[in-house]
Amino acid sequence: MIGEVLGSYRVVSRLGAGGMGTVWLGEHQLLGSRAAIKVLLPEMSEQKRIVERFFDEARAATRIQDPGIVTVHEIGWHGTNAYIVMEHLNGETLTSRLARYGNLPIPMALRLLQHCSLAMAAAHARGIVHRDLKPDNIFVVSDPAVAGGERTKILDFGIAKLIDDADASHSRTQTGMIMGTPAYMSPEQCRGAGGVDHRTDIYALGCVMFNMLIGHPPFVAGTAGDLIVSHLREEPPVPSSIRAEIPAVLDQLVLRCLAKSPDARYQSMTELVRASSQISGENMSIQTIPPLIAAAARQSAETIATDPPVGAVNTTMHGATGQTFGTTRPWRGGAILVVFALAAIALIAFIATRERSPKPAGAPTMDSGSAPPPAIDAPPAAVVAPPPDAAPSVVIAPDAATVTKPPRTGSGSAKRPPRTGKGSGSGSGSGYDPYLDR
Repeated sequence: MIGEVLGSYRVVSRLGAGGMGTVWLGEHQLLGSRAAIKVLLPEMSEQKRIVERFFDEARAATRIQDPGIVTVHEIGWHGTNAYIVMEHLNGETLTSRLARYGNLPIPMALRLLQHCSLAMAAAHARGIVHRDLKPDNIFVVSDPAVAGGERTKILDFGIAKLIDDADASHSRTQTGMIMGTPAYMSPEQCRGAGGVDHRTDIYALGCVMFNMLIGHPPFVAGTAGDLIVSHLREEPPVPSSIRAEIPAVLDQLVLRCLAKSPDARYQSMTELVRASSQISGENMSIQTIPPLIAAAARQSAETIATDPPVGAVNTTMHGATGQTFGTTRPWRGGAILVVFALAAIALIAFIATRERSPKPAGAPTMDSGSAPPPAIDAPPAAVVAPPPDAAPSVVIAPDAATVTKPPRTGSGSAKRPPRTGKGSGSGSGSGYDPYLDR
């Protein structure tokens, strides 16, 4: 295999091997950058389901794009073998570190937990649930830019669950199928439940944290079946009962991650980060990253709670300790729109009614282009008198006719003068203005 070219990379040396394939060190032919090339064994590459999950690992990692997730550069086929080209990491797995330390110092364990939680928060925000978090899949690398000078990288998304994937071909996990590593599996994952969500990763990180503090997972058994029964029925031991220096608040954090019910655990990875930072004294101020949940679960709101004070009852209810995400009250926006629509209709109706309302009987009208009313004592001009039964109206002659006041009768009704012309200023006659007869 050494010297062969896979895509843009030439194989330089062998890094390791496993039950499903071999990992090689590759070098980019043009750039000279190095990468790890994971090649499936021929017998594995012949199995469609395994190849699909193998490429799902690359697909999931590329979808996340976070510094805490291993970067994938390329995927493809070399002959009949499927391969993935990914970032070459210099460091060690968490399994190797635990083998050297036995159990980790509490500050180191808290720091590594925070890095893992932040990386998984980014994965959950893109609808990806890992489902196989364990020390073998957590790589520790040097990074001077972060606290402690090192960070974690999450590996192996081969059995990751992609929530709300538009491609139905990737929805291959079936109810009743148990996938994962038994020592780090949540109760719902042990049951093979189809509704496994991001909180199964919180349980798994609780098992990893227990391992970092104590030196082994919370449950130890001879068979996978016994481990599954323990996750389902037994309560985990309190960490401080094994390692006395562990503070009570750290006990609470680990045991909350390991709650049997997903609703009793931390409801997001950023919530877990805040809880651990309060214990370490760092008080990290990070933005809440809400996980993407499946469409069926979005019918009820998801509450992302901040950490309550030490000693307080943990809660994810609304109020000072929680923030709600999702469609908690879908009717509120509609009600506001209805109120605004009704108000607009009422305003339009009011304006229209006001414009169509008749003028008062005594209110004169005058166009903007007409001349001002003439003086009373000016010489009379011809006007057109209305018929006796018609409503009174005034027609002003083109030469600014002067209106004179008609004589009154004893009954109070004015006698209409006869027509004297068509309203031109040349004719003579008496004018009548009902607006002046008051």
